[in-house]
Amino acid sequence: MPTEEIASLVAIYFDNMAAMNAKGWLEIFAEDAVIHDPVGDPPRFVHKDSQQFFKILSNFLKKMESKDDIFFVKNGAAVKWTMQVITKSDRHATSEGISIFEINDVGKIQKVSSYWDEAAMMTKLKG
Repeated sequence: MPTEEIASLVAIYFDNMAAMNAKGWLEIFAEDAVIHDPVGDPPRFVHKDSQQFFKILSNFLKKMESKDDIFFVKNGAAVKWTMQVITKSDRHATSEGISIFEINDVGKIQKVSSYWDEAAMMTKLKG
């Protein structure tokens, strides 16, 4: 798969998450896609669990931005990212991580594995 197509999928993933747009986010995933976010937590089944995931995000966060560096492989990418979030109660936190994207043969995201310390960020936000 061309790197431009992979870069587009990654951009859509992060842009739609930041916009809290579950519909746009789901369109780039395979029907049986899974997310390990963070790795070590039970996997989330994208199409089954996305409504609850976005409900939590939209109830808690006012703003989420990410900056990333992408490293490409044949059908995937590793993305080093920095995420800045602001809660609805105006608490700020920054977190860094790496997400591994696996793309299937029809150009949909099959699996995302994210390595980051979610607990540390939540502690900062709940203060």
